[in-house]
Amino acid sequence: MVSSSGDEFRQERESSPESVPIIDFKGVDKDAALRTQIVKKVGEACEKWGFFQVVNHGIPESVLNDMIDGIRRFHEQDAETKKEYYSRDSQNKVRFSSNFDLYQARMANWRDSLSCVMAPNPPLPEQLPAVCRDIVMEYSGQVMKLGLTLFELLSEALGLNPNHLKDMECAEGLFLLGHYYPACPEPELTLGTSSHTDPDFFTILLQDQMGGLQVLHEDQWVDVPPYLELW
Repeated sequence: MVSSSGDEFRQERESSPESVPIIDFKGVDKDAALRTQIVKKVGEACEKWGFFQVVNHGIPESVLNDMIDGIRRFHEQDAETKKEYYSRDSQNKVRFSSNFDLYQARMANWRDSLSCVMAPNPPLPEQLPAVCRDIVMEYSGQVMKLGLTLFELLSEALGLNPNHLKDMECAEGLFLLGHYYPACPEPELTLGTSSHTDPDFFTILLQDQMGGLQVLHEDQWVDVPPYLELW
């Protein structure tokens, strides 16, 4: 989970046994001893939690903020503008939709989504919504770089060559999802997002300041509060 600025900062909050692990990536590519420690923490977090938060990951805070703003701008356009991108065809590289499995889910999620297949065969720039085009391309490039680092660390945590997962082509794809949760007149009748497991190798998640994110750990739902002091 990308939970803070990539700009260097001093970590003031430590993980507790009841919170998702926080891992500082500072020096991951420059200090062999630090990298060994980071690899160990990544391995432990994956084994015990399946989730961890990353700080000093290298993505500028301005890019994170601009990405959140760009997704908000898209979703807050009028329906007539957004309907150009509306589709339930999962083969479309760029599409706007609500409820991926509307006809099979036990309940409808109160959520709209902009989805973009950014790798291995990205859409043409003009196929992306103009209101968030530049930041989607910039953010995707930054996340791909972070993803490559994560694949190396995961490989090393498994006792393998750093390039093992990349050589297996695990790092070939990037599916970007920008979710938006509009106000609901009857919130007791639905959920923003129901419990689920993402169907991919791993997810890099950028959270805004609204909160509400939870992860399942040892049959208990654990809150993942945003880093308010870093935004």
